[in-house]
Amino acid sequence: MPTLDELVDLVDRPGADRDADHDILRAAPQLSLDEALRVQLGAKRRREAAGDLIAGHQASFTSAAAQKFAPTMPPPMVGTLLRSIIRNDGDTIELDGDPAYIESEIGVLLKRDLVGPHVTTVQAMLAIEAFFPAIEVAPLRPGVLEGKYSNQHMIAVQKATGGYVFVGSKLTSPQDFDARLEGVVVSINGQVRGSAAGAEAMGNPVAVLAHVANRLAAAGEHLRAGQIVITGSLPAPQRLVTGDREACAEFTRLGRVMVRIAAAQA
Repeated sequence: MPTLDELVDLVDRPGADRDADHDILRAAPQLSLDEALRVQLGAKRRREAAGDLIAGHQASFTSAAAQKFAPTMPPPMVGTLLRSIIRNDGDTIELDGDPAYIESEIGVLLKRDLVGPHVTTVQAMLAIEAFFPAIEVAPLRPGVLEGKYSNQHMIAVQKATGGYVFVGSKLTSPQDFDARLEGVVVSINGQVRGSAAGAEAMGNPVAVLAHVANRLAAAGEHLRAGQIVITGSLPAPQRLVTGDREACAEFTRLGRVMVRIAAAQA
């Protein structure tokens, strides 16, 4: 089996997330999901060493609507967020040409470390400094819906290129806040496209946070104070199409977060 560094070389290159012919299982057929996460973390640490920063983590496919995009992936799929993909409310982005979806999520800011593998929902709640609104803009690479990639490959190349996470400016204290009951309405170009509640994320976004901590522990990592974690799309991910100029997620108590989209260059 190739070494960890060799597998990081395989996925930390342009186009690795859209190349089914070089799926990581072709090089390492016995690779487990936890080992694939180690590869992902290795790639992100390499980029951190080159000057970026690991800002936190994300949970994907936590709602029934989102799980339709990867029905064989055990939820949650854990990803690592680099500072270079974080954007502020109202920032403008350009898309890279592949279909892209927006995912409206509840984010958390940590005030203390969370070290698995036995983190409970109560322990996760006590580690939260604040909640905030978030939108992930996620490119859909060719072959994903057709099941051309192994789960291990999808984990290893998470956020290899493309994609952004927009964070709202309002922070909401966890005191007297029940993330399960938090509602969100999603609109594109001012037209409502969907709505949902926090309970869509595996029953409770705080439970998702505990799952992320425990998944990271299996890969030799832990959540750290000051990091952010986004807990997965609540309503169905909404596709962006040519001509779309803005997307917005409006939460009951968390406030709103907006994405602006630049017109494609001629």
